[in-house]
Amino acid sequence: MKKYLIIGSILLFLCFILILYNEINSNKINNNLVNIYTITNTGRKDENVLVYLDATFLAGNIMDDYYVFFGDGVQYLVKINDELAYKINKYLLDNPEDSYRLYGKTKLISNELEEPGIKFIKNWLDTNHNHHTEEDAHSHDITIDEFYHYFGHVYLDYQDNIYNNQVIKVIVYITGLIGGLFILKYVTMKYNFL
Repeated sequence: MKKYLIIGSILLFLCFILILYNEINSNKINNNLVNIYTITNTGRKDENVLVYLDATFLAGNIMDDYYVFFGDGVQYLVKINDELAYKINKYLLDNPEDSYRLYGKTKLISNELEEPGIKFIKNWLDTNHNHHTEEDAHSHDITIDEFYHYFGHVYLDYQDNIYNNQVIKVIVYITGLIGGLFILKYVTMKYNFL
């Protein structure tokens, strides 16, 4: 009969240890997060760096799941699914004083993003600047070097959960449930509740 109490206690203790491990790991990741500005502004080409961006404005889509977000007064490329991009855009439009924190890892900008990115920048500049002469209109011809000046060499590959702790959560729930059932079995047997 005591074996139920012992097994239940061990499982609940294991559950507590996993919760503590998860909390320590989450704090370690938070402490290692880098603002993407520090990478793109210095021209670094570091991949798989855990980064965040406090987005204040969604400027548009350049292709597929690649969007241009503004934050810190600078534009960034972000790979994010359409549905979430629209939700974030709605939030930012409804709350113009707020920002929306995006998390992810840095990835190198591929050559296939250069041409759509250049078109996006040119259209953005043409739309947001008045042109008085033909020369003014051509002043926004963008080179590859200027493209990298605007965006840096990396984009933020958005990840919903940078902590990657879903497996630990499932184990904690199952372990806690089984441990609780063992203790409940011990109590019901000891006091003849059922």
